Parts: sequence; C-alpha cells; structure tokens
Amino acid sequence: MRYAERLEKLATLMRVHGIENFLITRGPNLLYFAGIDGPAALVVSLKLERPVLFVPPLSLHAAEEYAYSGLEINNTGTNARFEVVVAETLSSLDGTLAVDDIDIDTYRLYSALLREREIRQGSSVIWELREVKDEEEIQAIRKACEVADRAMRAAYEVLYPGITENEVKAEVLAEIHRSGGERPAFDVIVASGPRSALPHGPLQRGGMRDRALARGDVVLIDLGAVVEGYHSDITRTFALGKVGEEFETAYRYVLAAKEAAEQYIKPDTHCSYPDSVARRKLEEARLDQHFMHSLGHGVGLEIHEQPRMSPTSSEVLAANMVVTCEPGVYIKGKWGVRLEDTVLVTERGAERLTTFSLHDYEIDV
Repeated sequence: MRYAERLEKLATLMRVHGIENFLITRGPNLLYFAGIDGPAALVVSLKLERPVLFVPPLSLHAAEEYAYSGLEINNTGTNARFEVVVAETLSSLDGTLAVDDIDIDTYRLYSALLREREIRQGSSVIWELREVKDEEEIQAIRKACEVADRAMRAAYEVLYPGITENEVKAEVLAEIHRSGGERPAFDVIVASGPRSALPHGPLQRGGMRDRALARGDVVLIDLGAVVEGYHSDITRTFALGKVGEEFETAYRYVLAAKEAAEQYIKPDTHCSYPDSVARRKLEEARLDQHFMHSLGHGVGLEIHEQPRMSPTSSEVLAANMVVTCEPGVYIKGKWGVRLEDTVLVTERGAERLTTFSLHDYEIDV
C-alpha cells in the first residue's frame, strides 16, 4: 500500500488545517497509514523527521513484520502505562495536537498527562483522505467483492426447505475462507420468513436462535468479506417457491429503486440525491413508508464509512469513492426485501463490484 504517499498527504492537510501534531490510535486509521492495526499509536508531527509508531511488547513482532518501513518503531515496554510513554513524546512537541476518534476515558487520560493541553478532533481530516480510494485499495475491494459473490453463490445453492438459517451461515463462512477471504466483514445475516422483515436480522437469543426454512419463505441474506483489510457488502433476497403478488410487487419496486438510484451515483452528486430517487420510486407503490434506513454508506477498511447516502447527508460523491446501494422494504410479520451491491463511483457513473444475479431470486422447490 502507498503509506509514504498517504503520510505526505496527511502532512499537507495538517498544514492546511493548522495542525502540527497528530495522534492516531483507531485500528482502521493505523492500517491506512502504518500497515498495522494495533494495539498501537502513531504520532505524525511536522516537527519530526519521520512518524513514530508506538507499540506494546505484544505488538512489536507484528510491527516489525508488517508496519510501513518508513516509520520509527518505539517499543513502550512493560514498566509504564502505554499512554504515558506516548504522552512523553507528545509533551516534547510544541503546537496544536489533533487526535482521531478516542473514547472519553482515553481523552481524559491524555488531557491530564499533557497538562490540559488543547486536543482537537481530527477525524474529518483523515476522512478527507480515506473517502477516496487509490488503485491498490480498489483492487483489494474488488477481490473482497469476488469472495462475497462466491459466498452468496454458496448460500444460494443450499437454499431448500428444512435447512436452517445457521446451516446456511456455515456455508457462507466456509466459502469466504475457501475463496481467500480473511474473515466475514460482519456477522452474516440469514433471515427467513417473518424474520426477514428485521433489517439486521433476528437476535440470537432463546427461541430466536435459529429457524428452519419452509416453502413459501422469503430469505434475506446479507454478507461481506474482508481481503487485505478491505470490506465488501452484498444483500440478496430469495423466495422459496411462490410467495405471492404483494412480495413480487415489492421485489420489482425495490429493484427498480436500486437501478434508478444507481443512475445518480456519480461524481459531483450530493449523497442525499440517490436516496431521494430511490424513495420516490418506492412511493409509486406506496412502499416508501417501509424503507426505514438510508440508501447506503461508504465501504473500505471499515464496513460502514463515509460518505453516508442518507436524506440528511451534505456530502458530495467523487470518483473512486466506494459505497453501497441498498434500498429495502420491510413488512412487519410478513417479509422483507433488500437488494444491495458494493458500487465504485467512476467518471462514467456507478460500477457494481458485487455482481451476483438480481433476477434469479425465485427458487423452484
């Protein structure tokens, strides 16, 4: 990955935003700039010759093996608390200090160690870089999407009455690993019958822990894979035999909403606009009231990233952003329909990176 180029761009943005020092502790941000996700802390300073990667002893060998070679690696040892060692270096660096997302307890600790020095929130600066992917990132996401497509195929091929949701999940997980995925991008959702109307699937508790599929069921499958740290995301909805005209209509309109919205996933489009296009299409069949989430989100080192494709988003799409497009309709007590692809924003428009069929949804059983 292009760590030197990313650190140079970060230094440029730091100058633009009046930041002399940056403390990076979030795993995805560490992966982006240093090639290792921690536990660790990266100090980027305009006053240092090169950034310093602080690692506890348990991360030292991994850092020596995988971290960007242009970093100075500092083993914090076991005689002092990790944050104390990092703060000692920060206290010797004058000027503004920014941090990425840290929890309130960690913020208070650093604030006390640095004697109430002003600490600025700097996540927006990092997102200026991470939102737009470079070619190496796009290739990794393409590979993750290929793995996700194969995992969806594996699930599709075992959908028959009697198999349980968890057995289908097991096939998905096995295929992700067989196909070269590091891990699933999130907890795989396999939701059947009325459970498919729960957008994030049923809670795995008590009698809700599993369910056997039956003829006439709608089955919603949401899965993703991670390759080289980068994520993919795909959802398909299937019918085990005939479900009924109401479902057929909903499926057609969700697919039409998705296709209409994708026409506007292109550079210089406000992220709220594709969302509004999808909602207007669903409104034609009075289904918009059952679309209860945003149209999509960014994908990369995290499964949910900037930009957000929602009614309230003020962001603007740019070439080489990667987002999802996932309209859905959920009828409580009956079924849900969601169709989702990972999409690359190009100068020519939207390119679907996940490609499993959207049309072969009815399974003859």
